[in-house]
Amino acid sequence: MEDQITIALPVYKRTDFIRSALNSAVNQTVKCRVLLIDNNSPHDEFKKIVDEYNNPLIKYIKTDHTVPQDENFNNCFRYAETPWVTVLHDDDALHCQLVEFAKELLDRYPDQIGGIACQAHVGQEEWEGIHQITKLTNDIKILKPAYFYFSNPAFPGMIVQKDIALKIGGFKVELHPIADFDFWYRYSKETNFVMINQELAFYRVSASQSTNLLINDMINNVFRYRFNMKKDIAHAHFITRLAIGQSLVQNISHFQSNYPEFKFTLEPEIEKKLSTAKKLRRYKFLVRVFNTYRRLLSYSKLKAINILRK
Repeated sequence: MEDQITIALPVYKRTDFIRSALNSAVNQTVKCRVLLIDNNSPHDEFKKIVDEYNNPLIKYIKTDHTVPQDENFNNCFRYAETPWVTVLHDDDALHCQLVEFAKELLDRYPDQIGGIACQAHVGQEEWEGIHQITKLTNDIKILKPAYFYFSNPAFPGMIVQKDIALKIGGFKVELHPIADFDFWYRYSKETNFVMINQELAFYRVSASQSTNLLINDMINNVFRYRFNMKKDIAHAHFITRLAIGQSLVQNISHFQSNYPEFKFTLEPEIEKKLSTAKKLRRYKFLVRVFNTYRRLLSYSKLKAINILRK
């Protein structure tokens, strides 16, 4: 896969976890290209680190001027020399078999898969499972665009086609911090986005003030985005709106249960929708209806790819 997939790392200033991220890219069971794009950092530490690896598969580029974070993500597509690209945050990591499994899927369904997503292990500590050899799950589905009405896949491990990413304009800087969510949604409308229901990436979270503020902003902006998607939603009726509300409850509950140190301040409109959604959860049959409805809208079976492409 050396000429097929690039793992691209957009970096700027901080070097805390870059070796962990680079190691996860270099130590894939099936080798691929690795691209580190330095967003004009005021130091040369990244180049020194890359030089330490002395690996011809790693390419280092330092941009001439500093651009917004999401624009440097777009540089990953511009500078990649392979048709497939996955963008990796400098503090995240990839399971050692991600590229291997991507190759297996692409070999099995040539020219029929436009993008690949996976589940991510989320945590504050290093993920021990990153090196554990396993088998590719059979639980693989096509993500319909409606999936994004209710869910947001974790950033690491998303593999996309360079040409499609550039065609749709990449990440929109003005939508930070949810430019990734918007990008995945628009991408899913262009081609078949396949979800591997298996943890093949590590998404690092931190209780630091900056991370707390970022997640808080993401929650508010994502749900504002979703509730404003009505004109774009084929199923824009009250059940969809109520189901979006239930996903808000589940999202907030997840963070409050797993990361009690995180504090959230929801916008008044979002807080109101959260309150309404929580009241509806008293009716268990409604929650079951919402969850079933979400699954039906969000996925189709992988074997349907052959039917879609005929």
